[in-house]
Amino acid sequence: MHLQKETYEFLEFLQKNPAIRDQIRAAPGKTLLYAGTTSAQSVFGQFFKPMWQKIAELKRKYPQARDKETLHDVLSRIPVPGKLFANLLLYVQYLEDTARVPAKPDLFTVWRALSGIFAANAVGAVSFQVGSDVNADEKVFAATEVYVLARNPNVNAATRDLLDYYLRCVKNKKADINTGFISA
Repeated sequence: MHLQKETYEFLEFLQKNPAIRDQIRAAPGKTLLYAGTTSAQSVFGQFFKPMWQKIAELKRKYPQARDKETLHDVLSRIPVPGKLFANLLLYVQYLEDTARVPAKPDLFTVWRALSGIFAANAVGAVSFQVGSDVNADEKVFAATEVYVLARNPNVNAATRDLLDYYLRCVKNKKADINTGFISA
């Protein structure tokens, strides 16, 4: 796999900064992993929207969802010393927004690295918001997060039960998981 210079620089930055990697975590019991799309109804008919938009709605509407932390939430709080970016999320968005690197394989690799660290650092209950179109070729959840989380000894039994289901779906190539918001 050939990655762009900027991608290697980002991955090298993560590798050389264990203190940064240690910060890529939600508070215990607050990790929220998500993937896929969700359908919604409008006056114009049914449409699909990214899961992060659905999560924003859930956080506004339901108290039990408000304190959950996604990878984006966490990255936005991590300062990036020695770089021109105020936080780690802005560093990744710089790679995305300026099209400095291609989505595949570069950005997929960057998000897999970050998501793998996030899942490895999860403690206690992990919540999930999983929709449709979840496959290992396109979604970090199916390619990385479920496998890393399954090896994480720090998650609770309810999370392990949910992971068993997600792992079966991924292994059987069932892309339309559609479990909605589940708090373990």
